[in-house]
Formats: sequence, C-alpha cells, structure tokens
Amino acid sequence: MNNEIIVKQENELEVMTKEFLHLKNETANNMIRMGKILIKVKDSLPHGKFGEWLENEVDFSQRSANQFMKIAREFGSNSQAISNLESTKLYLLAELPADDRENFMNENDVKNISTREMKQKIKDYKKNSNGFWNIVDKIRDANKYNIPVDELKPFPNNTDYFPDMKRRNYIDFLESIEQYGVLNPILITRDNTIISGHQRVRACKDLGIETIPAFYFYSENKNNYSLNDLLLHEFFISNFHTRTSIFWLASAWDEFYFGDKEKSLEHMDKFVNEGAAIDKKFDDWMEGIRQKIDKLEAENNNLTKENDTKMSKSC
Repeated sequence: MNNEIIVKQENELEVMTKEFLHLKNETANNMIRMGKILIKVKDSLPHGKFGEWLENEVDFSQRSANQFMKIAREFGSNSQAISNLESTKLYLLAELPADDRENFMNENDVKNISTREMKQKIKDYKKNSNGFWNIVDKIRDANKYNIPVDELKPFPNNTDYFPDMKRRNYIDFLESIEQYGVLNPILITRDNTIISGHQRVRACKDLGIETIPAFYFYSENKNNYSLNDLLLHEFFISNFHTRTSIFWLASAWDEFYFGDKEKSLEHMDKFVNEGAAIDKKFDDWMEGIRQKIDKLEAENNNLTKENDTKMSKSC
C-alpha cells in the first residue's frame, strides 16, 4: 500500500469523524446517518481498531455504536417512515422483524403515542401476533420435549420435495424405531409444524407410539426472511444429512429459491454426477456401524450365556 493511498484513507477517515461528531449533537433523526457512518468506519479499520476509534476519536460507547448500526441496517432503506421518532422508539421498533414491524407501524400511531404506551403495545403485539414470535424461537431452547404425535402437523407440501420412504427401507426403519425408539429428536415450530422428522412421526403413528421427542426451531433470522421463506429454507437444509448425495439436492432447491441460480445448477450437477460415489461412501460407513453393532450384540449374548452357565453350575 503506497503513501498516497494511506493519506487518502486517513483523509476520508478524518472527514467521516468530523461528520459523525456533528451529527452526534443533533436529534435522533440522524441516527440512521450516524449508523451508516459507523458501519463504514468499522469496515474501513483493521480488526480490533473500531473500539479504539470510538473511544479516542468520537467518545462513543460500543453499546451505543451497536445500537446505531442496527438502526441503520433495519431502517436505512425506509428512513422516511420513521423520521422524527425518538431514539427509544427506534430501539423498540428494531426489536421486531421487518414484516411484523411494518404491520405494527400500520396499526399504531407510533409518532404520537408515548414510549410507555409503545412498549406495552409491542408487548401485546408479540403476544398476539401470528408471525415469528409465536412460531419461531429467537433464543435456543435446549430442552427436549415429548410431543403427542397426533398434535403434529406436516410441513406444507413436504412430499412434493421429499417422498415418503418405501418398501424395505421403511420396514427397516420401522424395526429400528420399534427396537430402539426415536433417538434423534424431530424439529418443530411452536405451532407444532414439523420441519424435520416426517418419517419418524409417520413411523410412530404406524407403531402406535403416542409421543415423540422434539426440539423447537429457533433462528435470529439475520437475512430478514419472511416467516414462510425462513421455514422453507430450514426445511430444505435440515432434512438431509451432509454424508448423502441428497444434501446436494437440498442445497440445489435452497439456492434455487433463495440464492444463486448458478450455484443451484452446480449443486444439481454434483448430485447427478457424484451422487453414486457419495452414497457408496455413506453406505460403507453405515455398514461399518452395523458390523460394530452386530459385534457388540454378539459379545453381549456370549457374556449372557457365560453368566447363565455359571449360575446353573452354582445351583
């Protein structure tokens, strides 16, 4: 990096520093502009230097900087809708996902209600909303729950993407669950929609098993997906194991809907051209696991016979 580039960067940083200090002394209407500057400064500085710049150059806390940058990201493309709002109200609105925020602002006069009223209204909205807050957890719940299988709902059109297991594969699957139970909990939403685990639920119903272990799905939704898109995204990815070629098919679907069409084709090519080799490795791995299980069962049976023999001799 030559001196001319360094001087240019230093000059740009100095300009942004002065502009930020000017905006800091104005009203909360400039929070978005300040947040955008903070984002640019953070991106322009080496790792770990942003905190020093905040402290030494603009006397601004890391916590406030994070809040302002969040405001800029959340409202930067629609600043007119929240112009002249108090900073506290911006913080409150930023807690809502984009779809819920728009609905809330359409239903409430956010400019004229008090901050206290707004807090209560947002609390009530979260409680009554049919959006993210009732369906998706924002923070992971590590507890495992036993859910009645009759209360579970299939993911919409799930068999259009992933057909049910058939014939011998399903019979083996049933026998495994009958013998060992459901070892891997399914993944569901708070309204009991299945994201991953349709075949396990199907098997439980066929075997007369009334409850099934489950985890609740959670997401920070950093990409601001709508609820339907977020669930569809998770549905594609979580239903396949990375050891199988089907993972690439899932990735192809996911990219087709949400990402890069070229990547979608690349993943589809990998599924078509390398699928057999990938699945062969997976089958070999599974066969190794089966052999280990058979060996352990044989050793256990031999040990049981030895104990029975000893018991009979001692009688």
